[in-house]
Amino acid sequence: MDNIQRRSAEYISEHNDTVHSMFFFKMEELRDEVSGGYLEFANEFVVKKDAAIEPHSHNTDEFYFVLEGSGTMIIDGESALFGKGELVRIRPNQIHSLAADQGTDIKCFCFAISYMPEDEVGFTAYPVDGGEPHFVSTRYWD
Repeated sequence: MDNIQRRSAEYISEHNDTVHSMFFFKMEELRDEVSGGYLEFANEFVVKKDAAIEPHSHNTDEFYFVLEGSGTMIIDGESALFGKGELVRIRPNQIHSLAADQGTDIKCFCFAISYMPEDEVGFTAYPVDGGEPHFVSTRYWD
């Protein structure tokens, strides 16, 4: 699975050696892929131990940086373990879920670059009980 960026790069010295940066993607690497999008949100979330996020998809590039814990990421039917210090990229419209199935909660910093029209902000849920996929609005503050 190429969605998980492991901590394998070396740190680069910047700003007169006052900052040491480890890039998950090269500068400008995603420019063409995210062009035309906007920052839909940036948040921190926790999935409690032994819980899982319902499979869903949305027209965004979504990124999870794992702050604490580990678990299983499932994207388009492929699964992989991931954990602290790793970055997960979920491409637009990939069906994805994550499970805190490794004995710990998972805490992530998350942000999304969206390509959705203003009146269609949300995601499509794919119920694990076999129910029909359905759109869920995320306009929480309206």
